[in-house]
Amino acid sequence: MLKNKKIIYLILYILLFVGVNFSTLVYAVTTGTVYLTTNKDSYENEENIELSINIKDIKTAAYNVKIYFDDDKLEYVSGPENINVVGNQIIIVWYDLQGGIGAKEGELDKIIFKAKDYGICNFVIEGEFYSEYGQLIQTDFKECQVKIGESNTTLLNNIEEEEGISNEPNNANLQILRLNIEGIVPNFNNDVLNYYLTVTQNISNIEILAIPENVNATVEIEGNTNLKIGLNNIKIKVISEDKTQSKVYNIEVTKTVNLEDANTNLETLAIENVLLNPAFENNITQYNCEIANNQDSINILAIPEKENASVKIEGQNNLKEGENIVKIIVTAPNGFTKKEIEIKVYRRNTEEEKIYQEEQSKMEEKLEKAYEIEKVSSEITNNSVDEKNRTNNYVFLVIISLSLIVGVVFIYYKNKKNRN
Repeated sequence: MLKNKKIIYLILYILLFVGVNFSTLVYAVTTGTVYLTTNKDSYENEENIELSINIKDIKTAAYNVKIYFDDDKLEYVSGPENINVVGNQIIIVWYDLQGGIGAKEGELDKIIFKAKDYGICNFVIEGEFYSEYGQLIQTDFKECQVKIGESNTTLLNNIEEEEGISNEPNNANLQILRLNIEGIVPNFNNDVLNYYLTVTQNISNIEILAIPENVNATVEIEGNTNLKIGLNNIKIKVISEDKTQSKVYNIEVTKTVNLEDANTNLETLAIENVLLNPAFENNITQYNCEIANNQDSINILAIPEKENASVKIEGQNNLKEGENIVKIIVTAPNGFTKKEIEIKVYRRNTEEEKIYQEEQSKMEEKLEKAYEIEKVSSEITNNSVDEKNRTNNYVFLVIISLSLIVGVVFIYYKNKKNRN
Protein backbone atom coordinates (compact mmCIF):
# COMPACT_ATOMS: atom_id res chain seq x y z
CA MET A 1 0.00 0.00 0.00
CA LEU A 2 2.83 2.34 0.88
CA LYS A 3 4.52 1.48 -2.34
CA ASN A 4 1.36 2.36 -4.33
CA LYS A 5 1.13 5.74 -2.56
CA LYS A 6 4.72 6.54 -3.51
CA ILE A 7 3.94 5.72 -7.12
CA ILE A 8 0.82 7.94 -7.03
CA TYR A 9 2.81 10.84 -5.49
CA LEU A 10 5.51 10.42 -8.11
CA ILE A 11 2.92 10.53 -10.94
CA LEU A 12 1.29 13.64 -9.44
CA TYR A 13 4.70 15.34 -9.12
CA ILE A 14 5.54 14.53 -12.74
CA LEU A 15 2.16 15.83 -13.92
CA LEU A 16 2.60 19.00 -11.88
CA PHE A 17 6.13 19.53 -13.24
CA VAL A 18 5.00 18.98 -16.81
CA GLY A 19 1.97 21.22 -16.28
CA VAL A 20 4.03 24.10 -14.94
CA ASN A 21 6.54 23.88 -17.74
CA PHE A 22 3.82 23.48 -20.34
CA SER A 23 2.13 26.58 -18.95
CA THR A 24 5.46 28.41 -19.22
CA LEU A 25 5.82 27.30 -22.82
CA VAL A 26 2.26 28.34 -23.67
CA TYR A 27 2.61 31.76 -22.07
CA ALA A 28 6.20 32.44 -23.14
CA VAL A 29 6.42 35.73 -24.97
CA THR A 30 8.01 35.76 -28.40
CA THR A 31 9.81 38.78 -29.79
CA GLY A 32 7.59 41.27 -31.53
CA THR A 33 8.44 44.10 -33.90
CA VAL A 34 6.99 47.58 -33.56
CA TYR A 35 7.53 49.76 -36.58
CA LEU A 36 6.42 53.08 -38.05
CA THR A 37 5.14 53.59 -41.59
CA THR A 38 3.87 56.56 -43.59
CA ASN A 39 1.41 56.59 -46.50
CA LYS A 40 4.28 57.67 -48.80
CA ASP A 41 7.96 58.59 -48.68
CA SER A 42 7.94 62.11 -50.11
CA TYR A 43 5.69 65.11 -49.42
CA GLU A 44 5.22 68.67 -50.49
CA ASN A 45 5.30 71.52 -48.00
CA GLU A 46 1.93 72.04 -46.22
CA GLU A 47 0.87 68.47 -47.15
CA ASN A 48 -0.49 66.09 -44.46
CA ILE A 49 1.61 63.10 -43.43
CA GLU A 50 -0.08 59.94 -42.10
CA LEU A 51 2.10 58.06 -39.62
CA SER A 52 1.01 54.58 -38.50
CA ILE A 53 2.20 52.59 -35.47
CA ASN A 54 2.28 48.87 -36.23
CA ILE A 55 3.13 45.61 -34.46
CA LYS A 56 3.79 42.22 -36.00
CA ASP A 57 4.58 38.68 -34.84
CA ILE A 58 2.53 39.08 -31.64
CA LYS A 59 -0.58 40.69 -30.16
CA THR A 60 -0.51 43.43 -27.55
CA ALA A 61 -3.14 44.12 -24.89
CA ALA A 62 -1.48 47.20 -23.40
CA TYR A 63 1.25 49.63 -24.34
CA ASN A 64 2.74 53.03 -23.68
CA VAL A 65 4.86 54.53 -26.45
CA LYS A 66 6.86 57.67 -27.12
CA ILE A 67 7.36 59.00 -30.62
CA TYR A 68 9.91 61.73 -31.36
CA PHE A 69 9.64 63.95 -34.42
CA ASP A 70 11.30 67.05 -35.87
CA ASP A 71 8.99 69.87 -34.77
CA ASP A 72 10.96 72.37 -36.87
CA LYS A 73 9.74 70.63 -40.03
CA LEU A 74 6.53 68.97 -38.82
CA GLU A 75 3.40 70.17 -37.07
CA TYR A 76 1.15 67.78 -35.14
CA VAL A 77 -2.44 67.82 -36.45
CA SER A 78 -4.42 64.94 -34.91
CA GLY A 79 -4.25 61.50 -33.35
CA PRO A 80 -6.13 59.09 -31.06
CA GLU A 81 -7.97 60.33 -27.97
CA ASN A 82 -5.36 58.88 -25.62
CA ILE A 83 -2.53 60.97 -27.06
CA ASN A 84 -0.45 63.63 -25.36
CA VAL A 85 1.89 65.97 -27.28
CA VAL A 86 4.76 67.77 -25.53
CA GLY A 87 7.14 69.67 -27.81
CA ASN A 88 8.63 67.16 -30.22
CA GLN A 89 7.41 64.17 -28.20
CA ILE A 90 4.16 62.22 -28.53
CA ILE A 91 2.98 59.89 -25.75
CA ILE A 92 0.25 57.28 -26.25
CA VAL A 93 -1.06 54.99 -23.48
CA TRP A 94 -3.58 52.19 -24.24
CA TYR A 95 -4.84 49.00 -22.59
CA ASP A 96 -7.54 46.48 -23.48
CA LEU A 97 -10.63 46.99 -21.32
CA GLN A 98 -11.68 43.37 -22.02
CA GLY A 99 -8.69 41.96 -20.19
CA GLY A 100 -6.81 40.69 -23.21
CA ILE A 101 -9.65 39.51 -25.42
CA GLY A 102 -9.34 42.65 -27.54
CA ALA A 103 -5.55 42.44 -27.94
CA LYS A 104 -4.31 44.20 -31.09
CA GLU A 105 -1.97 43.32 -33.91
CA GLY A 106 -1.14 45.08 -37.16
CA GLU A 107 -1.90 48.82 -37.15
CA LEU A 108 -2.30 50.16 -33.62
CA ASP A 109 -2.72 53.92 -34.08
CA LYS A 110 -2.50 56.61 -36.73
CA ILE A 111 -1.17 60.15 -36.28
CA ILE A 112 -1.49 63.06 -38.72
CA PHE A 113 1.25 65.69 -39.17
CA LYS A 114 1.56 68.65 -41.52
CA ALA A 115 4.80 69.37 -43.36
CA LYS A 116 5.99 72.91 -42.67
CA ASP A 117 9.60 73.03 -43.91
CA TYR A 118 11.83 71.31 -46.44
CA GLY A 119 14.27 68.53 -45.57
CA ILE A 120 14.55 65.02 -44.18
CA CYS A 121 12.36 64.16 -41.17
CA ASN A 122 12.83 61.17 -38.85
CA PHE A 123 10.26 59.47 -36.63
CA VAL A 124 11.67 57.50 -33.68
CA ILE A 125 9.63 55.20 -31.42
CA GLU A 126 10.28 53.58 -28.05
CA GLY A 127 8.11 52.19 -25.25
CA GLU A 128 6.73 49.08 -23.55
CA PHE A 129 4.27 46.52 -24.89
CA TYR A 130 2.45 43.78 -22.97
CA SER A 131 0.82 40.58 -24.19
CA GLU A 132 -2.73 39.45 -23.42
CA TYR A 133 -1.19 37.47 -20.52
CA GLY A 134 0.28 40.62 -18.98
CA GLN A 135 3.85 39.77 -19.84
CA LEU A 136 6.33 42.33 -21.18
CA ILE A 137 7.00 41.78 -24.87
CA GLN A 138 10.61 41.75 -26.00
CA THR A 139 10.31 44.38 -28.72
CA ASP A 140 12.38 45.42 -31.70
CA PHE A 141 11.70 49.01 -32.76
CA LYS A 142 12.05 50.35 -36.28
CA GLU A 143 11.92 54.06 -37.09
CA CYS A 144 11.02 55.68 -40.41
CA GLN A 145 12.00 58.71 -42.44
CA VAL A 146 10.22 61.01 -44.90
CA LYS A 147 11.37 63.70 -47.31
CA ILE A 148 9.65 67.07 -47.61
CA GLY A 149 10.24 68.70 -50.98
CA GLU A 150 13.68 68.37 -52.52
CA SER A 151 15.96 67.41 -49.65
CA ASN A 152 18.93 69.13 -51.23
CA THR A 153 17.15 72.35 -52.19
CA THR A 154 18.70 74.38 -49.38
CA LEU A 155 22.05 72.63 -49.47
CA LEU A 156 22.54 73.13 -53.19
CA ASN A 157 21.39 76.75 -53.24
CA ASN A 158 23.57 78.71 -55.71
CA ILE A 159 26.12 75.91 -55.69
CA GLU A 160 26.83 76.31 -59.40
CA GLU A 161 28.27 79.77 -58.76
CA GLU A 162 30.54 78.55 -55.97
CA GLU A 163 32.07 75.38 -57.41
CA GLY A 164 35.69 74.95 -58.42
CA ILE A 165 37.83 77.87 -57.28
CA SER A 166 41.12 75.95 -57.55
CA ASN A 167 42.88 73.87 -60.19
CA GLU A 168 45.80 72.87 -57.98
CA PRO A 169 46.06 69.06 -58.06
CA ASN A 170 47.37 68.89 -54.47
CA ASN A 171 44.52 70.97 -52.99
CA ALA A 172 42.64 69.03 -50.28
CA ASN A 173 40.58 71.92 -48.87
CA LEU A 174 36.84 72.04 -48.63
CA GLN A 175 35.20 75.07 -50.17
CA ILE A 176 31.69 74.47 -48.84
CA LEU A 177 30.36 72.54 -45.84
CA ARG A 178 26.62 72.64 -45.24
CA LEU A 179 24.25 70.59 -43.11
CA ASN A 180 20.49 70.27 -43.26
CA ILE A 181 20.43 70.98 -39.51
CA GLU A 182 21.35 74.33 -37.99
CA GLY A 183 23.57 74.82 -34.97
CA ILE A 184 27.03 73.71 -36.08
CA VAL A 185 29.84 75.49 -34.19
CA PRO A 186 31.96 77.23 -35.35
CA ASN A 187 30.92 78.61 -38.72
CA PHE A 188 32.70 76.80 -41.52
CA ASN A 189 36.25 77.81 -42.33
CA ASN A 190 38.39 75.51 -44.46
CA ASP A 191 41.29 75.94 -42.01
CA VAL A 192 39.16 74.78 -39.06
CA LEU A 193 39.00 70.99 -38.80
CA ASN A 194 36.85 70.40 -35.70
CA TYR A 195 33.14 71.26 -35.39
CA TYR A 196 30.41 70.59 -32.83
CA LEU A 197 26.67 69.96 -33.11
CA THR A 198 23.94 68.96 -30.67
CA VAL A 199 20.70 67.37 -31.93
CA THR A 200 17.55 65.99 -30.37
CA GLN A 201 16.95 62.26 -30.19
CA ASN A 202 14.53 62.26 -33.13
CA ILE A 203 17.42 63.00 -35.50
CA SER A 204 18.95 59.83 -36.94
CA ASN A 205 20.56 61.05 -40.15
CA ILE A 206 22.24 64.31 -41.16
CA GLU A 207 22.52 65.43 -44.75
CA ILE A 208 25.91 66.90 -45.57
CA LEU A 209 26.98 68.88 -48.61
CA ALA A 210 30.79 68.94 -48.86
CA ILE A 211 32.27 70.57 -51.97
CA PRO A 212 36.08 70.65 -52.40
CA GLU A 213 37.94 73.67 -53.76
CA ASN A 214 39.24 71.47 -56.57
CA VAL A 215 36.23 69.76 -58.13
CA ASN A 216 38.40 66.79 -59.07
CA ALA A 217 39.33 66.09 -55.46
CA THR A 218 37.58 63.15 -53.75
CA VAL A 219 35.28 63.59 -50.74
CA GLU A 220 34.39 60.71 -48.41
CA ILE A 221 31.73 61.12 -45.69
CA GLU A 222 31.09 58.63 -42.90
CA GLY A 223 29.20 58.60 -39.63
CA ASN A 224 26.27 60.83 -40.62
CA THR A 225 23.63 58.06 -40.56
CA ASN A 226 22.07 55.94 -37.82
CA LEU A 227 23.12 58.36 -35.09
CA LYS A 228 23.01 56.83 -31.62
CA ILE A 229 22.17 58.48 -28.31
CA GLY A 230 25.36 60.05 -26.97
CA LEU A 231 28.45 61.02 -28.95
CA ASN A 232 28.75 60.48 -32.69
CA ASN A 233 31.66 61.42 -34.94
CA ILE A 234 31.18 62.44 -38.55
CA LYS A 235 34.31 62.42 -40.70
CA ILE A 236 34.62 64.26 -43.99
CA LYS A 237 37.83 63.26 -45.74
CA VAL A 238 39.09 65.23 -48.72
CA ILE A 239 41.73 63.58 -50.94
CA SER A 240 43.51 65.82 -53.45
CA GLU A 241 43.30 65.17 -57.18
CA ASP A 242 46.90 63.88 -57.32
CA LYS A 243 46.36 61.75 -54.16
CA THR A 244 49.32 63.40 -52.40
CA GLN A 245 47.34 65.37 -49.80
CA SER A 246 44.37 64.65 -47.58
CA LYS A 247 42.48 66.57 -44.92
CA VAL A 248 39.86 65.31 -42.46
CA TYR A 249 37.10 67.57 -41.11
CA ASN A 250 35.42 66.24 -37.95
CA ILE A 251 31.95 66.99 -36.63
CA GLU A 252 31.25 65.81 -33.08
CA VAL A 253 27.50 65.27 -32.81
CA THR A 254 25.76 64.82 -29.48
CA LYS A 255 22.35 63.18 -29.77
CA THR A 256 20.45 63.79 -26.56
CA VAL A 257 17.06 63.98 -24.86
CA ASN A 258 18.11 67.04 -22.85
CA LEU A 259 19.81 69.77 -24.89
CA GLU A 260 20.72 71.82 -21.82
CA ASP A 261 22.71 68.91 -20.37
CA ALA A 262 24.84 69.09 -23.53
CA ASN A 263 25.52 72.84 -23.21
CA THR A 264 29.24 73.60 -23.66
CA ASN A 265 28.88 77.38 -24.04
CA LEU A 266 31.00 79.78 -22.04
CA GLU A 267 29.48 82.82 -20.37
CA THR A 268 32.84 84.60 -20.19
CA LEU A 269 36.22 84.17 -21.86
CA ALA A 270 38.92 86.74 -21.17
CA ILE A 271 42.67 87.01 -20.59
CA GLU A 272 44.06 89.35 -17.94
CA ASN A 273 45.59 92.47 -19.59
CA VAL A 274 45.46 90.85 -23.02
CA LEU A 275 43.05 91.43 -25.90
CA LEU A 276 41.47 88.46 -27.70
CA ASN A 277 41.20 88.62 -31.45
CA PRO A 278 38.42 88.28 -32.51
CA ALA A 279 36.26 89.33 -29.57
CA PHE A 280 34.74 86.41 -27.67
CA GLU A 281 31.61 84.77 -29.09
CA ASN A 282 30.30 81.26 -28.45
CA ASN A 283 30.24 80.34 -32.14
CA ILE A 284 34.00 80.99 -32.42
CA THR A 285 36.50 78.35 -31.30
CA GLN A 286 39.81 79.83 -32.50
CA TYR A 287 41.39 83.05 -31.20
CA ASN A 288 44.70 84.92 -31.35
CA CYS A 289 46.52 87.17 -28.91
CA GLU A 290 50.00 88.66 -28.39
CA ILE A 291 51.97 89.02 -25.17
CA ALA A 292 55.18 90.75 -24.07
CA ASN A 293 58.59 89.08 -24.15
CA ASN A 294 58.89 89.15 -20.35
CA GLN A 295 55.59 87.31 -19.93
CA ASP A 296 55.69 83.51 -19.95
CA SER A 297 52.15 82.75 -18.75
CA ILE A 298 48.63 84.12 -19.04
CA ASN A 299 45.67 84.22 -16.66
CA ILE A 300 42.50 83.03 -18.36
CA LEU A 301 38.98 83.59 -17.05
CA ALA A 302 36.63 80.99 -18.55
CA ILE A 303 33.19 80.68 -16.93
CA PRO A 304 30.65 78.17 -18.36
CA GLU A 305 27.00 79.05 -18.87
CA LYS A 306 25.90 75.95 -16.96
CA GLU A 307 26.92 75.67 -13.33
CA ASN A 308 27.50 71.89 -13.57
CA ALA A 309 29.74 72.20 -16.63
CA SER A 310 33.51 72.06 -16.15
CA VAL A 311 36.44 73.88 -17.74
CA LYS A 312 39.99 72.63 -18.20
CA ILE A 313 42.81 74.88 -19.43
CA GLU A 314 46.00 73.50 -20.95
CA GLY A 315 49.22 75.23 -22.05
CA GLN A 316 48.81 78.64 -20.38
CA ASN A 317 52.17 78.39 -18.56
CA ASN A 318 55.81 78.19 -19.71
CA LEU A 319 55.06 79.98 -22.96
CA LYS A 320 57.99 80.09 -25.37
CA GLU A 321 58.93 82.89 -27.73
CA GLY A 322 56.85 82.71 -30.89
CA GLU A 323 53.56 80.84 -31.29
CA ASN A 324 51.99 78.82 -28.47
CA ILE A 325 48.72 76.89 -28.42
CA VAL A 326 46.49 77.18 -25.36
CA LYS A 327 43.46 74.89 -25.18
CA ILE A 328 40.27 75.40 -23.21
CA ILE A 329 38.16 72.24 -22.95
CA VAL A 330 34.57 72.74 -21.83
CA THR A 331 32.69 69.62 -20.68
CA ALA A 332 28.90 69.81 -20.54
CA PRO A 333 26.88 68.77 -17.45
CA ASN A 334 26.24 65.36 -19.05
CA GLY A 335 29.93 64.59 -18.62
CA PHE A 336 30.72 63.55 -22.19
CA THR A 337 29.84 66.40 -24.57
CA LYS A 338 32.93 68.57 -25.05
CA LYS A 339 34.02 71.63 -26.97
CA GLU A 340 37.63 72.62 -27.47
CA ILE A 341 38.60 76.28 -27.81
CA GLU A 342 42.05 77.12 -29.13
CA ILE A 343 43.99 80.32 -28.46
CA LYS A 344 47.15 81.00 -30.44
CA VAL A 345 49.35 83.03 -28.09
CA TYR A 346 52.28 84.81 -29.70
CA ARG A 347 55.09 85.79 -27.32
CA ARG A 348 57.32 88.49 -28.81
CA ASN A 349 61.07 87.88 -28.94
CA THR A 350 63.63 90.44 -27.71
CA GLU A 351 63.95 92.29 -31.02
CA GLU A 352 60.19 92.32 -31.59
CA GLU A 353 59.66 93.60 -28.06
CA LYS A 354 62.12 96.46 -28.67
CA ILE A 355 60.34 97.44 -31.89
CA TYR A 356 56.95 97.13 -30.16
CA GLN A 357 58.00 99.36 -27.27
CA GLU A 358 59.42 101.96 -29.69
CA GLU A 359 56.17 101.98 -31.63
CA GLN A 360 54.21 102.29 -28.39
CA SER A 361 56.37 105.25 -27.35
CA LYS A 362 55.83 106.94 -30.70
CA MET A 363 52.11 106.29 -30.41
CA GLU A 364 52.04 107.74 -26.90
CA GLU A 365 53.91 110.85 -28.11
CA LYS A 366 51.39 111.29 -30.92
CA LEU A 367 48.54 110.86 -28.47
CA GLU A 368 50.10 113.40 -26.09
CA LYS A 369 50.55 115.92 -28.92
CA ALA A 370 47.01 115.33 -30.06
CA TYR A 371 45.88 115.82 -26.47
CA GLU A 372 47.84 119.10 -26.13
CA ILE A 373 46.43 120.39 -29.41
CA GLU A 374 42.94 119.46 -28.28
CA LYS A 375 43.60 121.08 -24.90
CA VAL A 376 44.86 124.36 -26.48
CA SER A 377 41.98 124.35 -28.94
CA SER A 378 39.57 123.82 -26.09
CA GLU A 379 41.12 126.67 -24.08
CA ILE A 380 40.98 129.02 -27.11
CA THR A 381 37.39 128.05 -27.66
CA ASN A 382 36.57 128.57 -23.98
CA ASN A 383 38.37 131.96 -23.96
CA SER A 384 36.51 132.98 -27.08
CA VAL A 385 33.26 131.97 -25.52
CA ASP A 386 34.13 133.85 -22.32
CA GLU A 387 35.09 136.99 -24.29
CA LYS A 388 31.91 136.76 -26.26
CA ASN A 389 29.93 136.36 -23.08
CA ARG A 390 31.67 139.38 -21.53
CA THR A 391 30.92 141.45 -24.65
CA ASN A 392 27.31 140.36 -24.61
CA ASN A 393 27.05 141.22 -20.93
CA TYR A 394 28.57 144.71 -21.58
CA VAL A 395 26.14 145.37 -24.41
CA PHE A 396 23.28 144.20 -22.25
CA LEU A 397 24.30 146.57 -19.42
CA VAL A 398 24.64 149.51 -21.84
CA ILE A 399 21.16 148.84 -23.24
CA ILE A 400 19.68 148.61 -19.72
CA SER A 401 21.44 151.87 -18.68
CA LEU A 402 20.24 153.75 -21.77
CA SER A 403 16.73 152.46 -21.18
CA LEU A 404 16.80 153.74 -17.61
CA ILE A 405 18.13 157.17 -18.70
CA VAL A 406 15.46 157.50 -21.39
CA GLY A 407 12.83 156.50 -18.84
CA VAL A 408 14.00 159.06 -16.30
CA VAL A 409 14.14 161.86 -18.91
CA PHE A 410 10.67 160.94 -20.15
CA ILE A 411 9.20 161.06 -16.64
CA TYR A 412 10.98 164.40 -15.88
CA TYR A 413 9.57 166.18 -18.90
CA LYS A 414 6.13 164.70 -18.36
CA ASN A 415 6.01 165.99 -14.75
CA LYS A 416 7.29 169.42 -15.86
CA LYS A 417 4.57 169.64 -18.47
CA ASN A 418 1.91 168.79 -15.92
CA ARG A 419 3.14 171.52 -13.54
CA ASN A 420 2.97 174.13 -16.32
